[in-house]
Amino acid sequence: MLRGEILNRIAKVIDAKDYLEIGVQLGWTFSVVEVENMVGVDPNESTPATVHTTSDAYFDDLPDDVRFDLIFVDGLHRAHQVVKDVHNAMRHLNPGGVIVCHDCSPPTEESATIVPTGTTWCGDVWEGWLELRRQLDAEMYVVDTDLGCGVILPDRKGKKLNRPLPKGWDDFAKNRSTLLNLITVEQFVERWSL
Repeated sequence: MLRGEILNRIAKVIDAKDYLEIGVQLGWTFSVVEVENMVGVDPNESTPATVHTTSDAYFDDLPDDVRFDLIFVDGLHRAHQVVKDVHNAMRHLNPGGVIVCHDCSPPTEESATIVPTGTTWCGDVWEGWLELRRQLDAEMYVVDTDLGCGVILPDRKGKKLNRPLPKGWDDFAKNRSTLLNLITVEQFVERWSL
């Protein structure tokens, strides 16, 4: 199951009308999401985004009353930016809305570096996800597919991460399932059955 399928399943269940995507890049995800009103934000002018600016600038200029039902965060791939984008997204999320973050479960240490080193690059998004799990009183889990799709349901109480953050990649890899609150695709489908 790819991120687009995850987003479409959630969109159908919550009857999403307004969708925001942070980090459109080539438009693979943006082109398959089936929501009526779609906004894509990416600073690269050559992308199929509908708004060409950074996520920080977009949220700074966004009127307080603009809201979305589903927000996909797949921007800078840096922990600090993911945390910032999620907090900004929560301010513009409708009640019952959902935030999904991509690249939460990098497959290798090489794919989790701050600077891209190969074809698969997740950056340190996983560290941002863990920080969000420490901060938010929301239901949060990562679907174990497509480099890890983190789902945040702010309207549902969740269990905060109350353990020390991992000391490097090896510690993270050893405790990945617990740290990320990892679920299988089958568990996701069961939670989001149509």
